[in-house]
Amino acid sequence: MTAARKLTEDYAVHDYDQEIIRPNPKRKRFRVPPTLKICLLAAICVAVSLLYLEQQVTSFHLNMQLTQLDEQVKLLEQHNEHLLVNLETQMSLQKIEDIARNQLGMVDPDRTTSLVLDSKAPLAPSERRWADQNSPVPDKRGVFAVLASWLNKAFPLGGVEAGTLQR
Repeated sequence: MTAARKLTEDYAVHDYDQEIIRPNPKRKRFRVPPTLKICLLAAICVAVSLLYLEQQVTSFHLNMQLTQLDEQVKLLEQHNEHLLVNLETQMSLQKIEDIARNQLGMVDPDRTTSLVLDSKAPLAPSERRWADQNSPVPDKRGVFAVLASWLNKAFPLGGVEAGTLQR
């Protein structure tokens, strides 16, 4: 025996009777096998790549729908412009006159006479005077009535003049 052991044996007489206390050994950690780690990593990569592909396909479909909707908007804008042009032509005076002449039978008047009434005093039926007759004009009429009377006398081929009637 060694010298150090000899020294301890002399002093430790009842060491054999006591239990030997050992420190607690560290618990073993559960280790994941490397093949399982590789499989889990591969599954995660596949899941991420599938999600990315699904997002790309959805984006492609949405872009196709956007293109189709843009084409529909352009077609509707063209149709709207066509309708506006059609409305403009239908509302023109020439088109309205053509419809009135061809479909509704409108004709130009053959002969027109103008009747000028005194706006101050109503005339009796026996006192009515036609504008194309040379009758004296009272001085109490308005400026427009005098002017219309003078123009009707000067140009007897003229159109129709509407006057005001008193009630």
